Amino acid sequence: MMKKFFVLFALALVSVALVACDTTEEVSHEDGRYRGAYIDRDGQEVVVQFDLEDNVVTAFSFRALQYGGANYLDSDDPIISGIGEQHKQAAEHLIGQDIREALTDLYEPGDLDIDDVDGFSGATIRSNKIVSAVRDALNRGVYSYPG
Repeated sequence: MMKKFFVLFALALVSVALVACDTTEEVSHEDGRYRGAYIDRDGQEVVVQFDLEDNVVTAFSFRALQYGGANYLDSDDPIISGIGEQHKQAAEHLIGQDIREALTDLYEPGDLDIDDVDGFSGATIRSNKIVSAVRDALNRGVYSYPG
């Protein structure tokens, strides 16, 4: 009897999950400025700010971009500043595009037109952290409204 209960309970949960995941209604985000962050315990920090209008990114900037004490936005080291430039190029890809569609492009930064910083050291962009910061911002909601 208990086994039947658990099977029925599991089926009910799956049914609820399927209804909750119905993609026929497209998600829409409010117009405004968003802020979000990706911060890990190893000292990587990616903090983004972007503006949305009708789900289209109209502006994008990094408020912080650092790892292990190196600031990718303000460094004299050509490798470090080059990695910062890669991040900026990835972010620029989002400008003028629908955030609901363009964000997944960043999972494959090799498909974007992003400069190779240093073939010798293998330094390259980790754009999934940008995606995480953007998703954090969208989950938090509008930081400030236009006007």
